[in-house]
Formats: sequence, C-alpha cells, structure tokens
Amino acid sequence: MHYLIDVIVPLPIDTLFTYKVNKIEYDFLKNGYRVIVPFGKSKLLTAIVVKKHNILPEFYDAKHIEFIIDEEPIINDFQIKFFNWMSNYYMCPIGQVIKVSIPSLLLLKSESEIVLYDELKEDMKLTDSADLLYNNLLLNKKLTYREVISILKKQHVTKTINELLNHSIIKLKEEVYDYFKPKKVIKIYFNKKLDNNAFDLLLDELKTKKSQQKVLKSLFSLSKNVNPTIQELINYSGVSRATINTLVDTGILAKKPEIINRIQFQVDQLIKPKDLSFDQKNAFENIISSFKDKNVSLLHGVTSSGKTEIYVKLIENEIKKNKQVLYLVPEIALTTQLINRLKKYFGNLLAVYHSKYSINQRTEVWKKVLKNDKNAKIIIGARSSIFLPFSKLSLIIVDEEHENAYKQFKPAPRYHARDSAIYLAMLHKANTLLGSATPSLESYFNAISNKYGLINLNKRFGDIKPPKIIIKDLKQAILKKNITGNFSNLFLEKIKTTIENKKQVIIFQNRRGYAPYLECSSCAYVYQCINCDVSLTYHQVSDELKCHHCGYCVKNKTICPTCAGNTVIKKGLGTQQVVEELKEFFPSLKIERMDHDSTRNKNAFSYIINDFENNEFQVLVGTQMLTKGLDFKNVDLVGVVNADSLIYFPDFRSQEKCFQLIQQVAGRSGRSKKQGEVIVQTFNPNHQLMKKIVKNDFLGMFKEQLNERFLFQYPPYSRLIKLTLKHKNLNILQKSSRWLADALKNQFKNQMLGPESPLISRINNKHIKNILIKIPNNSNLKFSKTCISKILKSFNTISAFRNADISIDVDPYN
Repeated sequence: MHYLIDVIVPLPIDTLFTYKVNKIEYDFLKNGYRVIVPFGKSKLLTAIVVKKHNILPEFYDAKHIEFIIDEEPIINDFQIKFFNWMSNYYMCPIGQVIKVSIPSLLLLKSESEIVLYDELKEDMKLTDSADLLYNNLLLNKKLTYREVISILKKQHVTKTINELLNHSIIKLKEEVYDYFKPKKVIKIYFNKKLDNNAFDLLLDELKTKKSQQKVLKSLFSLSKNVNPTIQELINYSGVSRATINTLVDTGILAKKPEIINRIQFQVDQLIKPKDLSFDQKNAFENIISSFKDKNVSLLHGVTSSGKTEIYVKLIENEIKKNKQVLYLVPEIALTTQLINRLKKYFGNLLAVYHSKYSINQRTEVWKKVLKNDKNAKIIIGARSSIFLPFSKLSLIIVDEEHENAYKQFKPAPRYHARDSAIYLAMLHKANTLLGSATPSLESYFNAISNKYGLINLNKRFGDIKPPKIIIKDLKQAILKKNITGNFSNLFLEKIKTTIENKKQVIIFQNRRGYAPYLECSSCAYVYQCINCDVSLTYHQVSDELKCHHCGYCVKNKTICPTCAGNTVIKKGLGTQQVVEELKEFFPSLKIERMDHDSTRNKNAFSYIINDFENNEFQVLVGTQMLTKGLDFKNVDLVGVVNADSLIYFPDFRSQEKCFQLIQQVAGRSGRSKKQGEVIVQTFNPNHQLMKKIVKNDFLGMFKEQLNERFLFQYPPYSRLIKLTLKHKNLNILQKSSRWLADALKNQFKNQMLGPESPLISRINNKHIKNILIKIPNNSNLKFSKTCISKILKSFNTISAFRNADISIDVDPYN
C-alpha cells in the first residue's frame, strides 16, 4: 500500500501537490500539520497537509517529505475550509491564500548556505570581495546569505559568490531555518523555598551586609505575587546589579529564564463595565433577540450613541461561556483607544493582531489563539485577524463596517474582511454583528430585505444633541473677500472661539503632503512622476516631490525644466499646507498632523491620539484616519476644508463615501456635554448631497443612491468582478485587453464594460487597462466565475500575451 499526503505550498499556485510518507508518518499526520518538502530542483519549502490518501499521482513521481515540523497542527479544519472558500470566492490560488494568511515565521524556508569546499590554489586570483568572503569561510567553514551580506556590507552578493563557485572553492547547500523564538526574560528566585523562620535566619547570617539584606527583603516581598526580573529587583531594592550577582554566586539566589508574552495588557484592578442607558439596553436586548433568528445583525447607531459599551456587554456574555471573540476595526489607529478602554474590563484576556506589530508578536498571538489560551480570548484586529486559528469562536464584531479599509487591495487574495467574517462566523456557527453610524448601502439593503437583523440606536449617549453642521459657500466667500488662504473667515472665527473656550479642533483634509502638484506659472508645466502618469506631490517637511504610487522621490525643483522660468507655484491643498496656514493664523497654537506620513513608526498612532486626549495640543489635522470611530471628549469643532473632491470622484460609490466621511468626521464633535459644530467648506452648497448631510438624512441618501444603482445595475443589484491588465508595452496591452474583452463579451454581452484606462493609466512603468463585469443577482455567480477562469486559461496560452499581468478583484471597492 502507498502512503501519500496532499499538501498546499505557500506559492501562488492553484494546485495541491502529492508527497510520499512512511506508515508511521502517515498514522501520525493530520490535516493542518506543517511538513518540509523538496520543491523543484533544490528548494525546501513548508507545506500544509490537507489530505491523506493512497492514490499515486498520474503525471509525476511523488517525492518523499523531508520531515514533519509539528507535534500538533498549526492550522485547524475550520481554517482549511475558510481558506478554500476564500480561494474559490475571490478567484485566487490556494497557495497564495496560505502565504498571505499564515505569519511568515511559521512558513519555514530553506536558505542557501555557502560552504567551504576546497582551498584557494596559488595561481588563483580573487577580487577583494571574494578574498574577504574566502577568509571568513576559512574561519567559519559555512555562512548563510544573510551573513555574507553583512560581511561584504552590500545587498548584491551574487557576483562574489559566483566567482568562488566558478573556482570550485565553495558549494551551496540548502538548510531550513525557523526564525521564530519565544521572548524570554531572566527572573530571580530563591534557590530553595524559605518559610518565615528560615528567612529570618538567613537575614541574621548577613546582618553585616546591609545591601544584600535589602535585596533579600525586596525579593521575599515581591515573590509572594510574581518573581521579578533583575531590573525590577534593582528598581525596587535600590541596590546595584553586582550585589544581586554576588547572592547568585553564593547560591542564595538563582537566575532562571522564563518565557513571557511580547504584548501584555495587565492592569492592577479590573473595573466593571458601565451600566447601559435605557436606549443602549433596548438595543442590546434586540441584538440578542435578533441572533435567535439570524446569524448576522446590523447595529445602525448614530455617532456617540455608545455602540462600544453594547459590544462590551456582548463580549462579556461570550467570555462567561469560555468562548472566543473577534473584534474587527478598519484602521490600526482605532486599536489604540479601544485597547485602553477594553483592557480596563478584560485585562490579559485581550490580544491584538495587526501589521504594525512585529512578526514575532503576531506569531505569538497566532499560537495563543490556536491553543485557545486564556490570554487571547478577545482578539482586537484589523482585517488580517480573520485568518487566526479560532476553535471556539462565537461572536465577530465588525465595527465601522462601511469602511473601505476592510478591503484588501494588494497582494491577492483581494478579500473584504466584513464579507469574509460573515462566512467565517457561519463555519463556526457563530454570530456576526455589523456596527456603523453610516452603514454601507449593501449592508443596509440586506438588513431591510430581512437577510440581516436590523437594530437602530437613534440617540446619542446622555441625550447630547448631534453636532450642528454649517455649510460654507466658498464661491460667495471669495466674491465677498471673506476668505484668507484656504479658510473662510467664519471657519477661522469658529477656531478662535473654540480655542478661547479651552476646547479642541479637528480639521479634515483628505490629501496628504503639502500640495498635490507644482506648476510653472509661465508655461503651465506640471512635474510628473517618471514611472507613473501622475503628478508629484510636494512635501514641505522633507522639501521633496514624491509619487504616492511608486515611491519615486526627487528634491524640490525651483527652476522649470521646460522654459527655465523660476515661477513654479504650488497647486492644490494637502495636510502639511493646512498645518502651515493655521500656524500663520494662530502662531501660539499647538497643531499636530495625523496622516500616512506622520504615522509610519510603530507607536506613532498611540502618541498622537494619547497626546490629543490629554490636551497636549489643541488642533489635530488629518486625513481619513480621523473619521473612523475615535472618541475625543474635548472636541467642540470639526472642519472639512474642501468637500468637493469627495463628491466628484469618478466612482459609483463616491456620494455614499462622501456622506459617510463627512458624517463620521462630524461625529467626532460634541461627544461630552455641549452640542458640537461642524464647518463644511464647498463650492457647491446646493448639491443634493450637502442638503442631506446637513439634516443627517441617511435614509434619504440611501433611497436616492439605491435608485441610481438599480438603474445602472450596480451593487446591491449585481456582483462586480474587475479584471486589471498591466504591461510595460502599451501596444501589447491594448491588443491583449481587446482580445480578452472580446472573449468575455461573447459570454457576458452587455454586462461587460471596457477595456478602459483607469484615472492613473500607468504605475511603475506598467500601463493599465480595466475590464468590469456585472453579474446580476439572478445569475449563477459560480458559473460566471468558471467561464472567466476558462477564458483566462485560453488567454494565457497566447504567447504574445503571456507577460501581461492579470489581477482579479471580486467585489471591487475602488
């Protein structure tokens, strides 16, 4: 009998590979185990076992696995089903799903080692780099690629290695490395247990050594709760490290390594969650009732209605049952405030999982969730946390469910975390709660269609009035000369009054940098990216022109390259310019900025948010990061510098997004006692959407947009699939996209749009074409995807088109 396993390798390949195992390995292995397998001529890769069987493959000879890594599965059956669903639904190879979902430290890879094979002959001459590498090999016998890079102090070392290979001085060998290491600290213990009498005798023996007595008394006191680290003992006792080392050397104390959590949310005293208000309690009970009939419910609660406190009560219920809860947030910035709030209630039951944490921290959380560890019962995370190995998941909360940040754009799979979370909950027979003050049209449509439960929370907590929204007509302000720079006089007066009242201000401008482009006033030349069809954005802080798409960057240029004029002017408005203008108007004000540029560091979000909460500065200027559920009690004024760019963006969701953004940022105002104010500057104050924003008329916006979607058959009345083609050669791209569009047109008729160039038609020296397919709700989505896959297979057989990059985006959000 043959003993075989099917495995998934973490590569963008939509195929399972079969490998041989022996009888003992076959009996031991289960789905979800990691094994090291030979792949290709010399590589060794981590693979995930998904099936055991006895059937030999037809078209190749199955190799034997190298070895088994785990003593227990690293992923569970729920995840294997979830990964397969994601692969099928989002039309992405299963290997790519595995690669993205599992922390890279758990996907061991082989690394080529450079091994000394023979000595240097007298007649051989080496370059300086090769000679340096050879001398290091004489000392160490073998080196990894990383070590070679470090020794030679350069990234490109292939030429040097090939030089030694050509002389047969070295050979390459593949070794497998596991880079994850648990975090350890050295803790101090008494070498043997001491009762009070024994401790007193020990002190008596050391009565002449006061500093050693001080250490022992401190340790005796501290070790009743937990043994301290050396540094903690030094801080507590006030003695030197040498004193502690002396006690260790004499055998009175001992040092022991101890594995600790990289992320800890220990608090001295947990507090009881707040009592719910009458409206919150009704909403809570309606959610519980809704879950009896429907697994998915939508909580439509206005800003500052206290949705988080309802979430806390729901989490509390699940924790009492010893279950796991996933709390999804769209932005990493939101986790800062949320952790500060929830850790007071749940302490070390919390764990956090998002990309700002190190790969070691994320791997640690993965392992804790896999073991259903008590220190990871509640996971707060961004979209990637849906991949965690839950086994007792009973509730998923998707906060701010309308946010685009839940959509993964790059790399594949291009999943939507909200939609994926609903499927994940279904696998676990868990409940999903979607929460938002401005739900997405799709979610609200599902709720009123009775597919989801719908719970409304229409009052702010404490009966605080919603903020007063004032629309400021910029055309009139310019005509009447009631504007300075980019701020109307009304806006500046409101800022001044708010600061005088010792309150804070948030200003929203949805463009980072200083100015979106530089233009020569003599010849109208605009500085363009050399790699993309887009203008370069001026950043004043670094005095550079940057491309926000490919990263191309040059120093600021003051002379026009076309006419040699020196009248280059900055056009448009970014967050840096908003800050600069405000500092001119209010020189004594402390102003900070929160955008992608100012939050690159790991803890930047926390510092900015905590400082603003603690009134360290008065004005916070930022992009969309500001609009997403942040809670600042002292903010009385919110300003939108220019709302027009949001309304007229060429996307069928633009008006929905504009309404959501302005309502969400407006909701940051007046969250404590007094009614807040919101200034929205626009050149189009009579636009229908502006009228709905002033009245907070979500239902009016919803009905109007729903009618338009029905007319043009956009979601929720259809599903969209977008195919994006890229190629360096525009001619080949046009031919290949035309061939693909014609093939798709035969199948989908008028449901297909394109090929069309997007707004930015070239990025990173690759020209772009988009094809959009609308699949009506009454059509078979699975059949449609099968047709697309068959057409793409035919497309890939045409040699002229093989170098065209094709990406598939199911349910696109841009």
